[in-house]
Amino acid sequence: MNRWVAFVVLCVASVACGEDAALRTADWEGRIVNGLNAVSGQFPYQVSLTSATYQHFCGGAIIGNHWILTAAHCLTGRKPAEVIAVVGALTSARGGYNYDVEQFILHPNFNEWTQQNDIALVRTKWSISFNTAVFPVKLARTYTPANRAVLASGWGLTTLSVPKPADRLQYVALRTISNEDCSERFRKLQNRAITPSVLCTFSRNEQGTCMGDSGGPLVEDGELVGIVSWGIPCAVGYPDVYVRVSSFRAWIGAVTGVY
Repeated sequence: MNRWVAFVVLCVASVACGEDAALRTADWEGRIVNGLNAVSGQFPYQVSLTSATYQHFCGGAIIGNHWILTAAHCLTGRKPAEVIAVVGALTSARGGYNYDVEQFILHPNFNEWTQQNDIALVRTKWSISFNTAVFPVKLARTYTPANRAVLASGWGLTTLSVPKPADRLQYVALRTISNEDCSERFRKLQNRAITPSVLCTFSRNEQGTCMGDSGGPLVEDGELVGIVSWGIPCAVGYPDVYVRVSSFRAWIGAVTGVY
C-alpha cells in the first residue's frame, strides 16, 4: 500500500513539474476504476493471469485455442511455469477454468523503459475449450479513430479509496481520443511517447484503468482494439494508454496463425 501511495504522488508530481517519470514498468499496471459489474458470458474472452498461488496480477484476451494476448511488461521477471491462465471466471477468487502456461512470446522490439511495443503472447499447454462463457475475441483489422465508444474490462478497484481488487469482473464504457490530443495531455511526461502504435481513451467522469490489470482488453463492437498498457493512476484527468492491436496484426498472425 505504501508503494502504491508513493507511486501516485511521484507520478502526478512528475507530470505537473515536467520531471522525468522514470518508473519501472511493473508500476504502470492498470485496473478498472468506478466500473460496473459484468454478468456471466458478457466478456467471454477475458483472462486473469495469476501466480501459482492464484494471485491475479494481469489481464489478457483469448484470441485462439492456445493463445492469449496481453501486455509484455506483465510477463517480465516471470516464468511460464509460475503462471496460470484463468478463463470463464466472473469472480477473481473462484470459478472459471485453469490452464497451465507453456510459453511467453514478448514482442522482439518491446522496450521496458519506454513501454513501446508493450505486447506479448501467452501460449497455454492445452487447447482452450470454448463455450458460452469462454470464447475468443476477433482482432481489430483497421485503425481505430477518435470518438469511438469502447469497453474496458478487468478485476479492478471499485473506488480509488479501496487498495485491493474487486471480487467481481468490472467493465467501463470509454471514448477514444486522437493520438495528437493524447500526446498533448502527456506533454510533460518525459519517458513515455504517444506513437501511432498506441491508442488512448479519456473520461471526465473519474472512470478508466488504474493499478493492477494491465494486459486487459479494450473492445469496440466485438473487436479487440487495444490492450491496457499504462497511464497515470487513477482516473485523475489523464488518458489511459493501450497497445493498438491493429498495428501488430502481422506479428500476431506470424506467430500464432490467428488473423
